[in-house]
Amino acid sequence: MTERRNLPPHLQTHPFSVARGMENGLSTGRMRASDLARPFWGVRTPASVSLSVRTRCSALATRMPVGSFFSHDTAALLLGAPLPLHRSGVSTSLHVGVPLPGRALRLNGVTGHSLAVHDTDLIDWFGLSITSPARTWCDLADTLNLRQLVAVGDFLIHWESPLATFDELARAVDGHRRGKLLLHKALLLLSDRAESSPESELRVVVVTNGLPRPLVNENVFSASGRFLARADLYFKDYGELLEYEGDQHRTDQLQWRRDLTRTADLESEGFHVTRVNAEDLRHEAALVARIARNLHRRGWLGSPRAVQ
Repeated sequence: MTERRNLPPHLQTHPFSVARGMENGLSTGRMRASDLARPFWGVRTPASVSLSVRTRCSALATRMPVGSFFSHDTAALLLGAPLPLHRSGVSTSLHVGVPLPGRALRLNGVTGHSLAVHDTDLIDWFGLSITSPARTWCDLADTLNLRQLVAVGDFLIHWESPLATFDELARAVDGHRRGKLLLHKALLLLSDRAESSPESELRVVVVTNGLPRPLVNENVFSASGRFLARADLYFKDYGELLEYEGDQHRTDQLQWRRDLTRTADLESEGFHVTRVNAEDLRHEAALVARIARNLHRRGWLGSPRAVQ
């Protein structure tokens, strides 16, 4: 049996095109070997390299047409934006755009787009050409609902490490042709203080159903000035807190104990905490009714209603 030829060192850690492999002396037989994965036609990557979204993009970039770029879900994932789970896996199709009047790319594993883009719509993101954060957010309006779109927008403008400003998003919306109604609604709901997509979605549920607008990630103090908690959502006038709890609050025993102690401490000082989980977000009407009842007990005189 012929001994398999080792890959040149510079091809051992990154994807490469078949053409480049041949330039480096690899035969067609060598490039069919089991130690090389074939994520796309004409592309090879060492099987030892994890096929993350970024790795798949790097692989595809070796054979993408000049001027093409990653867009939509793929650009969002490269930026680290929170997308629904079924759209964020490593096996999802990669979105690739080409400027008009070019024809959309047709390739297995790729969703092609032919898009009108300006120079400011594209950026270099760690060696990959992608749509800018603001343009990406606008493109996502075609397929995300209001809650999801706000969650991505919150992530992009988060005050600690913003990828875009509110004004940049607003200008992008003004210049965008599609989804303007949804984008304008989302703009009015954005917050640069949200720290997770479920928190963002919970805030959208609250505000779009006519409940009082809460403070976001606000510090809560006792009457004597003692710090008690940093509330996900805080109805300050009513002493009511909403706390979103992901599964880590259940599976991490120390976190679970801390949550119980914090809730008990808050309620001993006269506050009330409503704890919300992913299942609650799937049953919006019941969640809104529960929050409204708690607010009514604490003096709110309004009633929930859908806000257009």
